[in-house]
Amino acid sequence: MKQSPVYKEHRIHTRQVGSGLWLVCIVNVGKEKTTTKNSLTDSVTRIPREYDSEEEAIQAATEYIDQQATHEQET
Repeated sequence: MKQSPVYKEHRIHTRQVGSGLWLVCIVNVGKEKTTTKNSLTDSVTRIPREYDSEEEAIQAATEYIDQQATHEQET
């Protein structure tokens, strides 16, 4: 997995698979809690889908993090 800088207390990891598509996971480096049904552990979440480029995968991860933060503020 490749690693990018921390974004809002989450480290974004990308990996290109054999088909040429990209997968992305986020690791919560802040508070530990299961955020969604996609969570693999208390701090690791796999972002659904495969992406055509690493940039698209990272963008999807940052949007996912932003959506989760918005949802937490609303509740």
